[in-house]
Amino acid sequence: MPRKTNKKIEKNHLIICEGRDEQEFLISYLNSPALANIPAFSEDIQVIDFGGNSDLSAYLQLLRNAENFEKVKSLLIIRDAEGNAERAVCEVKRALQQNNFSVPYTPHLWEGQFPKIGYLFFPTCDIVAKEGTLEDMCLSILSGTSAPCLIKEIDLFLAQLKSNCQISITRPFKTKLHTYFSICNEYVSLKIGEAAKAGAFDWNSVCLEPLKNFLLEVLEV
Repeated sequence: MPRKTNKKIEKNHLIICEGRDEQEFLISYLNSPALANIPAFSEDIQVIDFGGNSDLSAYLQLLRNAENFEKVKSLLIIRDAEGNAERAVCEVKRALQQNNFSVPYTPHLWEGQFPKIGYLFFPTCDIVAKEGTLEDMCLSILSGTSAPCLIKEIDLFLAQLKSNCQISITRPFKTKLHTYFSICNEYVSLKIGEAAKAGAFDWNSVCLEPLKNFLLEVLEV
């Protein structure tokens, strides 16, 4: 079942996303200095965790019947594309269709009215969904000046583990990011949302432009 939230709908623009890490990442981004010159990012958008990908359709049904939903002007779904971007697109479109929402033909396209509906996929949040996850996005926007060097060394380390120890890394994107956190004193043991608050990411990165620009299309600024 979808994860329930005690938060009622409080803002006119909603983002529902896959999991607590994505929720806290997005909240940190919307409240970051990079977007401070447009108050609507922090003041007019509410971010809600809908649970796992298999929970999306059930959550949309709950959301449609939620108090104040009639006041929502836009609804954006964000999740990981994971290992099959085409399947991820089909899953989101199916969930929307099952709940009688407008169904945009592609990601990064708003469709319908009251609410307008859109969907995006990490790691790119662009019109073409590419395989990957939030962790891949995070790796592309690390703020530390030593990050490229450290990531290169982590890649070599993981390759050595596979070659010398026959260890198969099943989720390299997660392993790589959390290894990076573990060797940076300020991020040791932190989850993505916590690392975001601690300054791990460059909120001015061009990798975030597709997300920013898509939101600007519906914000009243």
